[in-house]
Amino acid sequence: MKTESVNELAVRAAWDESAREELIRQQEQNILRMASRASYRYITKSDDEWSIALVAFSDAIDRYSPEKGDFLAFARLVISHALTDYHRGRSGGLQEVPVSPFVLEGNADPEEEEDTGGVYLAVVEQSREASDRSMQDEVIAANEMLAEYGFRFYDLTECSPRQEKTRMQCAAAVRALLGRPELMKELKRTRKLPIRAVENASGIPRKILDRYRKYIITATLLLEGDYPQLAEYLKFVREEGKT
Repeated sequence: MKTESVNELAVRAAWDESAREELIRQQEQNILRMASRASYRYITKSDDEWSIALVAFSDAIDRYSPEKGDFLAFARLVISHALTDYHRGRSGGLQEVPVSPFVLEGNADPEEEEDTGGVYLAVVEQSREASDRSMQDEVIAANEMLAEYGFRFYDLTECSPRQEKTRMQCAAAVRALLGRPELMKELKRTRKLPIRAVENASGIPRKILDRYRKYIITATLLLEGDYPQLAEYLKFVREEGKT
C-alpha cells in the first residue's frame, strides 16, 4: 500500500477532520520549529506563538492546493506571516538587530532568507527571567566583541557554511581551537585566526579556514564566552565532535 505524502495528506485534510488531526500530530515538532524560526527564539507549547502557529498551520491546510508547491514550505510562509503580524502588534515587542541568529546554524534556506526581508531582521525580545540576557543583548555584546576582530555579526550572512561538508569542516576547526588553550590565547592576542596552527591541529584545508575565518572565529568565541542563547544555535559543533 502506497504511503500518503505530506502534500497528499494536506489536500485530504482540507475536508477530512481526522486527516487534519493526523497531519498536525505528525508535524507538531515541525510547527514548533517554524514558529521558532519566525520568532527568532525557541518556542514551546506554553508560548502564545504556539497557538498562533497552530491556527496558521490549520489555515495553510484550508488554503493549500498542489499548484502552490510543497505544503510544508507553504505552511512555513503562512506561519511566518501570522507571527510577524502578531509581533508587530505587540507594544515594544520588536528590536532590530543585524541578522537572524539562525545564520549560525549554516545551511540557510535561500527562499527563507528572501522572505524575511533582507539582512536587518526583527528579533522578538525574550522575557528577562532571573539574570538571563535577552537575545538582543547577546547580539549587541557579540557585535562589540567581534568589532575588535575587524568585522560584525551581520557579516556572517556572507560567510556562513551552506554545505553540510563545509559546515562539518568549520565545526572541526572550532573544536580544534576550543581544545587548545595556546591557540585560543593566540586568537585573542592577535585578533586573527591562527590559520597555520589550526590547519595542523584539525587537518582542515587552509582555503576553507581562510574563506570561513569570520564564521570560525565567531563560533569559537560564542561557545567559549557567555552567550548561552546564541550558543544554542551552535550546539551542532560539539555534537558532531562526539560522532
